[in-house]
Amino acid sequence: MKDYKTLKTNILYQRVSSKGQEDNTSLDYQKHRLQDYCKANKIGNTLSICDVDSGANNNRKGITTIETLIKADRVDTIFITKLDRLYRSVLGGARFIHLCLEHQVDIQATDEPISTKSPVQMLQINMLLAIADFERSNIKSRTAQGKASTYSKGNRAHGNIAIGYKKLGTELVVDEPMAEVVKKIFYRYNKTKSLTDVKKYLVRIGAKTIRGKTFGRKAIYNILKNNLYIGMISYNGETAKGNHLPIISKRLFTAVNN
Repeated sequence: MKDYKTLKTNILYQRVSSKGQEDNTSLDYQKHRLQDYCKANKIGNTLSICDVDSGANNNRKGITTIETLIKADRVDTIFITKLDRLYRSVLGGARFIHLCLEHQVDIQATDEPISTKSPVQMLQINMLLAIADFERSNIKSRTAQGKASTYSKGNRAHGNIAIGYKKLGTELVVDEPMAEVVKKIFYRYNKTKSLTDVKKYLVRIGAKTIRGKTFGRKAIYNILKNNLYIGMISYNGETAKGNHLPIISKRLFTAVNN
C-alpha cells in the first residue's frame, strides 16, 4: 500500500443518478462508508467529491474536477464504494482508468474486491464496466419500449403531468380547479395575444401553479402550445388521440396557436 502521509490527496467519490436519489440515504451511505474505510485503514488527507448525474455522462462536474487534480499530479488514490459509482460506460470508464494509470493513481472500491493494483483486478474492472454498459443499454431499451407501448394504448408516454390534470391509477383525469386556470389562460390570450398581459392577469386573480408559484411567461407559453389540452398525446414526433378528456376546444386551441 502507498504511503498516505504524502501531500497527495485521496479522493472519496460518491455519485447518484438523480435528485430523487440525492434526497434519500444513498449519498450519505456512500460518504460514511468511504470515511469509515479510510479511518479503519488510517488513510488521511481526503477530499470528498460527489455528483448527482448519470454514470454515462463523461462531463460530470465532480469527475472533471478529479481529472484536473489527476493531471496536476495531486491525487494518490480514488476511493469508491462500487465501480458503477465511477462510470457506467466502457468507453468513458476505460479512458478515465487509463488517465489514472498514466499518473500512477490507484482506484479502490470498498464494497467489492476492485482495485487497479494487479492485472487480475484490472480484468475484473474491465468486465464490470462492460456489464454496467450492457445493463444501462438494456434499461434504456426497455424504457423506450414501455413508452411506445403506453403511447399505442392512447396514454401519455412521458413527461410531467400537465397542469389541469392529475393521475388516477394509469389514467389522466381532469383536475377541475387547475383546469379552470388553464381555460382562463387560453381565453385571455385569445383575447389579448399577449403573454405579458396573461401573466399580469393571473397575478391579479391570484392564480398559482401546482407548486404555489406565480406563472411565468415560459410556463404560460408551454400551456398554450400543449395539445394535451385538446385530448391529444405525442411521442417520438407522432401525435394521436388520447384516452383523456380535453379541457380546451380544438377551435380555441387553433385560434390561439395561429
